[in-house]
Amino acid sequence: MTIIRTLFVYYSFLFILVLCSSKDTEVNNGEKVNIVAFGEGRCSDTSLKLLNRLEIFFFLSWMKWHWLPMWRMLGSTGRINFEYHPYGIKTTCVDSDSGDDVVCECHHGARECLLNQLQACVIEALPNFEEYMEVVTCIQGKQNISMAAEACFNEPSKLERAKMMSCADSRHGRKLFSDHENFVAQMAPEMDWAPWILINGKRYKEAEEDLWQFLCDRFIDPRPIHCPKKIIY
Repeated sequence: MTIIRTLFVYYSFLFILVLCSSKDTEVNNGEKVNIVAFGEGRCSDTSLKLLNRLEIFFFLSWMKWHWLPMWRMLGSTGRINFEYHPYGIKTTCVDSDSGDDVVCECHHGARECLLNQLQACVIEALPNFEEYMEVVTCIQGKQNISMAAEACFNEPSKLERAKMMSCADSRHGRKLFSDHENFVAQMAPEMDWAPWILINGKRYKEAEEDLWQFLCDRFIDPRPIHCPKKIIY
């Protein structure tokens, strides 16, 4: 009788553990995780206040230290769908008075608009995230599109530097950039910060702080071998 009671307690404990772990993980059985990120070119300016400098550093560090490493580690698992929209806060695009162009204003000025437009042109030319993510990350934070083009379009690729530069500073480029506003309206109408990260349609602030860790701990099960040691959120 004692053995039966012991076995009952043991298996009850295991059952509780399974229930708890299933609640902690929001995606099971190898399902794909859908991530959508909204951001800005973040062109730094010597006249910016300290707060804006910190914002710029935060967003650049997120792109280069969270977004890109996460994809390099987990992209090969086939468990992640990712899309990026270069359209942030305090940004507007409207038709010109003549109706034959688009006029855009960006959070950090005209140079940021050009960087966003360049990213939009790259995303159009390379519609698969696997192709455009490295280039979009490279463009992020450059002082202007000339510096971005020189740094990001050197290696042989599907992108021609002159063509991308022309696109970024054209009506077509402005229209491409403006089109990303539609995704903000549809998916993130309450956006008041960049980067704004949606995972399976819901915003998670924790994803801004450590995207890789957060995905592994909350959304990817079974856990890939690339994941860091689990922590509790």
